[in-house]
Amino acid sequence: MESEIRKSLREIGCFLVLLGLANPVLAQTDVYLKVYTKTFQRMTIDLYPFEGATNGTNSDVLSALITEVLKNDLWMSGYFSVSLRTGQPATSNSTAAKNGGAIARLGGTYEISSRGVTMQPSLVDNASGKTIIRSGYTGRRGNERRTIHRIADDVVYSLTGERGTALTQIAYVHQKQDGVKELAVMDYDGHNARILTSDKSIALSPAWSPDGRRLCYTSYKDERQNLYVINLATATQFRISNVTGLNSAPAWSPDGAKIAMTLSKDGNAEIYLLDVEKKSFTRLTYNRAIDSSPTWSPSNREIAFTSDRSGSPQIYIMGAEGLNIRRLTYEGSYNDSPTWSPRGDKIAYVSRTESGFDIYTIDAMGENQMRLTDSSSSNEDPYWAPNGFSLTFSSSRSGRQELYSMFWDGSDQKKITSGGVNYMPAWSPRLN
Repeated sequence: MESEIRKSLREIGCFLVLLGLANPVLAQTDVYLKVYTKTFQRMTIDLYPFEGATNGTNSDVLSALITEVLKNDLWMSGYFSVSLRTGQPATSNSTAAKNGGAIARLGGTYEISSRGVTMQPSLVDNASGKTIIRSGYTGRRGNERRTIHRIADDVVYSLTGERGTALTQIAYVHQKQDGVKELAVMDYDGHNARILTSDKSIALSPAWSPDGRRLCYTSYKDERQNLYVINLATATQFRISNVTGLNSAPAWSPDGAKIAMTLSKDGNAEIYLLDVEKKSFTRLTYNRAIDSSPTWSPSNREIAFTSDRSGSPQIYIMGAEGLNIRRLTYEGSYNDSPTWSPRGDKIAYVSRTESGFDIYTIDAMGENQMRLTDSSSSNEDPYWAPNGFSLTFSSSRSGRQELYSMFWDGSDQKKITSGGVNYMPAWSPRLN
């Protein structure tokens, strides 16, 4: 069943397509649709405890875990708030269910066996009383969080038509006590962290491939700075750039065909493109200044980057072929580390402030600058979630560099790592 919310979103999408077809100029240029508004009201979902087929301590723990993870996943989707209920959901023809203010009610059952854990959610549309989701989700014992994430993503998709992000991951740099820096990865909510590399050197700047199967990163394991790609399924690595000088700041294009990066093989730090298949380089920038930190627009047609060609580091945008360079930021004496929202309309970046460094956003057309962090510490390394509603970033507010998440407007900032020094996060594409 297609919910009323999803139907409305689909109609908006059709309107935009027709608008582009009707206007040749509009159809051939990047259109940045502003989807953010302070007046947006989250939709409420009534969440009931899942009931186990058997009673006991393990059953009670799992029921509490399902509630905890679903509540956070639905909140982090950006669309929903969750109202925790007791007992069991009202029957589908109950007027109480329709008059409670929530758009839907979610409950279910689960069964623990030697083969694993099976969860059967029941999502009911309160307006119509019809069941939207009622199917079984089975996962291995010890992997319950992933099964719950799957349910949450399906709830988001069923009610909005947009794929959820609960199954995404965040890659980052983890610094050990001996100073060694390795790549690590964790679930988007900070759980299930694990080390990916064992280079016993310095690994920096992870960048996901669009299919989520590989990471490109900078490594000093050969006693010089080179770029490598690691296959996440096999843990195999191969080198993609070892030219003289800098090999840094990789950024995979949305179509997967190219990797933008900073190289200094011609004597100065410039932006280059590596053709992944042909393994050939194309230089994009030609300037005596330092050009670095490329980030792709979701359309694959533009690249934002940092350059000090104006006398101080600022954010610029150019076409993917290196033409039509324009300056984006004018406020602030030091702006760096741009990251383009997957929705296309905003770019987050780091700006030096009186307290250190803070994270800002600005529209891709250079308007509506907004400060997201404001603390007596350094907040750096912003990176967007694939839905464009959230960001992850690093901050030293706890006394050491750790990873945090927040929404697009800077609200709900919370720490998601708990141990060691962690920075340079990169949020994966959707992996489900």
